[in-house]
Amino acid sequence: MKTGVQYQLIFVFALLLALALAGCEGTPTPQSIYTRITDGAIHPGDAIPVAQGAPILTVTGRIGSANSGDAIVMDLATIEAVGIVEYTVLDPFQNREITYRGPLMSDLLALWQVPDEATILDVLALNDYRADVPIDLVRDFPVIFAVQSDGEYMPIVERGPAMLVFPYDDFEFERPANDSYWVWQIKSIDIR
Repeated sequence: MKTGVQYQLIFVFALLLALALAGCEGTPTPQSIYTRITDGAIHPGDAIPVAQGAPILTVTGRIGSANSGDAIVMDLATIEAVGIVEYTVLDPFQNREITYRGPLMSDLLALWQVPDEATILDVLALNDYRADVPIDLVRDFPVIFAVQSDGEYMPIVERGPAMLVFPYDDFEFERPANDSYWVWQIKSIDIR
């Protein structure tokens, strides 16, 4: 026959188990928060095509591939050929929900053959704003290299041609420090 203490222990154990299981169900996976719009046409190990349109991004530093000297120069078509995802987030700067589209940064890093030892993305904007983004953030979370907002390509006057978008609505980030990593008007990334 069980004693009152044993029943209390069983109840506490069952309650803790139920709470743990409920917590697991609510934890998002990177794949659960975005919608895949297009699959990639170029993949890690493929030659990165030479930009045919206006270049919008130059990547230098610790890269394992190149298409222009020691750099990677990408136009919009090449960036989109990596595969497009869509994610809606409460934009911390415009204080409204915006649906962004673009490739995942993790897919771009894989295409660029960035080594595991790389630690920083030195992201430079057209207005010379610069941010050293810890590479683990874009490897561990579904950060988007956004080229569209609310279904429209972003012109330079509207934060284009590209920006980094973090999944603030679904994952915890150190704020306000992480806000400085939402770089827009991106023109180059140097990987260190």
